[in-house]
Amino acid sequence: MPQPTPLPRDVAHAVAATPPRLLLTGPAGSGKSELLSSVRQTLAGRGLTVGTDPRSPAPAALVVDDAHTLPAESVLALAEQVRRGERPVVVATEPRPHRSDLRALLSAFGAHSALVELHPLSPREIAGRAATLGLTPRPEPIRAVHRLTGGARDVVDAALAALRDGTDPRRAAAARVRDRLGGGDPDLPRVLVLAGLGGTLDPLEVATVLGVDADRARELVDAARASGLLTVDGDVPIPAAAAVPAAVLGTHAVRTLAHRLAALRLDAGLLTADAARALAEAGVADARLAALLVTLADAAEPAQARTLYDAAIRAGADADALDVRRAEAAGLAGDLATAGQLTDRLLDRAGALPAGELAAATRIAATVAARRGMLGRSADLYEWLGPERAGADAPIAATVLLAAGRPGTAARFGTEAAAPTSSAAAAQLLAAGLRESVGGDGRVAMNTLTRALSVHGAADRTRLLPDTPEAITALLCLHSGELAHAGAVLGRATAAPSVRHRLLAAWTALIGGDLPAATAAADEFTPHAIEQRDLLFLHGLRVGLARRGGDVGALTAAWTAAQGVVAEYSVDLLSLLPLGELWLAAVRLGEADRIAHLVGQAQDLLTTLDEPPLWGATLHWYGVQAAIAADRPAELLPHARALGAAAETTAYAAALARAGQAWLRVLQGDADPARVQAAAESLAAIGLPWDGARLAGEAALRVDDTATATALLQVARAVRHPSAAPRTAAPTPTPAADAPAAPSPLSDREAEVADLVVAGLTYREVGSRLYISAKTVEHHVARIRRRLGAGSRSELISMLRALGHGAEVRQPATSGNGGISACP
Repeated sequence: MPQPTPLPRDVAHAVAATPPRLLLTGPAGSGKSELLSSVRQTLAGRGLTVGTDPRSPAPAALVVDDAHTLPAESVLALAEQVRRGERPVVVATEPRPHRSDLRALLSAFGAHSALVELHPLSPREIAGRAATLGLTPRPEPIRAVHRLTGGARDVVDAALAALRDGTDPRRAAAARVRDRLGGGDPDLPRVLVLAGLGGTLDPLEVATVLGVDADRARELVDAARASGLLTVDGDVPIPAAAAVPAAVLGTHAVRTLAHRLAALRLDAGLLTADAARALAEAGVADARLAALLVTLADAAEPAQARTLYDAAIRAGADADALDVRRAEAAGLAGDLATAGQLTDRLLDRAGALPAGELAAATRIAATVAARRGMLGRSADLYEWLGPERAGADAPIAATVLLAAGRPGTAARFGTEAAAPTSSAAAAQLLAAGLRESVGGDGRVAMNTLTRALSVHGAADRTRLLPDTPEAITALLCLHSGELAHAGAVLGRATAAPSVRHRLLAAWTALIGGDLPAATAAADEFTPHAIEQRDLLFLHGLRVGLARRGGDVGALTAAWTAAQGVVAEYSVDLLSLLPLGELWLAAVRLGEADRIAHLVGQAQDLLTTLDEPPLWGATLHWYGVQAAIAADRPAELLPHARALGAAAETTAYAAALARAGQAWLRVLQGDADPARVQAAAESLAAIGLPWDGARLAGEAALRVDDTATATALLQVARAVRHPSAAPRTAAPTPTPAADAPAAPSPLSDREAEVADLVVAGLTYREVGSRLYISAKTVEHHVARIRRRLGAGSRSELISMLRALGHGAEVRQPATSGNGGISACP
């Protein structure tokens, strides 16, 4: 006799009792028969005669499978055998809660604690079965099999066998389901289809839709739930069984069931969104169903609303009448392509649209263009619409037109809200705040924009808008040095956690000098930035990080990656920050001509807006740095003059103007330490510590006095890392000939390494010169960096140069535009 399969602990415990009693319950395909076979072998191994007829007195033990298929009298006889306790009784059955005889059997076994319920397989158990088939149980395939099969044991085995054989597990699992249904109750596929259509598997509903009596309906409900083909907690077909019952029945039979269920649910007013959509997809065309789907879609989240509107059209709703709502839902769900296609179709028949729908279609089309980085196209749309047809969206039009550099047209739209709703008030305040930021008082502008945030209610989350009050307010903060306010705005609990908001938070970190946080954010959001506007800010962020890190290779890679976005970029007031970073990268890499036209367009836009100091100061500061990077002082002058003019209006521009003047003097050979220190510290005070540190470091490179250079480098470190060194007044330089040589902080060997590293040699080349290993050179460089307190390799090189290392072999690095590159 073959050895019995090892029994699970609870089964073995029940079989070892005196006398053995055990009731196994579980859905079809859960392994009950396999366990009973092992139990038979175990009992036979004890010398017991095993029988299957509960009415026969002869066998010493009873082992009965599929008790749910027995007549009621046989089941009751089994229950009596259990209560008597005269011989071993082991039974397996599918659950049938509506059958009184099986409830009596369950009660009899329960009195002796002899119940074992078999559940669907867990992912861990599926992994164990996969291992027995020779498969490596990797987590994701195992989770996929669990999702596909719901843990139904025989369907799991079919899917795993397919994985082992290199075939499609979905097809294999569906084939196993089809085999099950083909040999079972012919009404079972109808019940499973009903469940897939959103039926509740209530016996009364099943009886009505299937046209059977109440007892048969209860029997079918029990059979469906015991089939293992429905989810345990939702009466929904498992994915492997989703399409099989309908295929078994045929399209006509499925449609008949769907129509009956729709009529029943619509009459009772009990149709859920999922069931209504499923009925429409099954081919039910009904005016009441279509109207319900539209109502449900209007109240749903965007992603669900899209599918519900589509289902409504299948159910007979007028597609043209739903185009605006479908476009809105698609745009809010992130599907700009569909939103654009629908609004194009709407605008093609603009003459036939009601005024409200035309204004909404224009707003959606303008938003699609804005998110694709073409705010000029958005402005064109509103110019075409005109203030007469804009209605309540006039403030939105004014915001778009002003940001696109069309103040005259924007003024025609005004900023008056049509109704005192929260969304209308927010749009009005946003337009008024942006207008004030361009041509008025910055304090009033910030106050107005902040109030727009306060009334930016939930209604605005259901409308597709070209930009948010949070984004525009944060951008104004970033352009005017209000980094803490920008962070607070972007961190508001009411702000939607969009990629745009998160990228602007990363820009806040970048400008404030928190490069690790900005780098982490760039890495996190790279897979999620798919809209051109977000990509522009992402590429600008990466270029800015590479430039500040002094990594020319990374800068080149980031600049190259940005070219596709640069080629499609439409200059507007809200995208000057990434343009500035891309401009500096282009200058640093000798490719300024590739972005010169965009820089020119940006300067023209500022001129058209009458040089708004709150927005223009930042671009002119980038212009100052671009002139420095190209070592062309003459190109710095126009930007310095613009900053000087803006200095009369804002403290931020005044600090930039002072720094620009200090930098110009440095380029002209006048690196006055006190002036440089004051300018560097003022930059740090307005939230630009990296810029201040770079100014001090650049000045240190251009003075001949070692002591003064060292002091300026200390200023750079103190500005860049406030806790790294105390700030002290910069010394008054003394003539180099009279100044005593400052003692070197480096050992002789470190000084040798420093000379060669500054000269541009690799660690391997330095090691070859000094007869040491490249690893030893790396250790020396690390010690030098710690000793000098350098925050990056570029800062280390600057400090070593200022200390005189490598001077005899150093060659000026040109930028490609001519002159010495001052960009790290």
